[in-house]
Amino acid sequence: MAKPAPCILVVEDERAVRDLVVAFLKTAGYVVATAGNAEEAAYYILKDKGLDIRLAIVDLMLPNANGLTLIRKLREAKNPRRRALPVIVLTGRTDTETYKAAARRGIHAYLMKPVSCGLLLDTVAKVLGEGAAALRTGPIAAPPPALEEFEKIPSKGSTPGG
Repeated sequence: MAKPAPCILVVEDERAVRDLVVAFLKTAGYVVATAGNAEEAAYYILKDKGLDIRLAIVDLMLPNANGLTLIRKLREAKNPRRRALPVIVLTGRTDTETYKAAARRGIHAYLMKPVSCGLLLDTVAKVLGEGAAALRTGPIAAPPPALEEFEKIPSKGSTPGG
């Protein structure tokens, strides 16, 4: 059985944001997996032997459990590698208390939405350090589609043209 490729897990419930983050990461040659909620992410990180997750990018506002709960579960994992999994928070939350709560859970970076491609990729490279090269599948690809294209995708609860 082939060993799974190391990857980055993006945990984000908003499809447009998730797609944009995935596009940014793939242009840099990273292998990416996605989860739309904390329960799915916990399964992939803690139980799925078919994934070799080396970094999680986690939104804090998720449908079935918040990102802070997911990060706490990771830090309490029995497997030392899973317990030490680097986490980058990507959120729209701007309050100091949320940042402090995330920091107490041992996050490696805290990014605000909307995030630029450059800032996201620089942060990922810094958090992964020398391990960043191991997660890349090939040369850096062409830039992702313009942000404007992603903004045209209607968000949940929005109406066309409004």
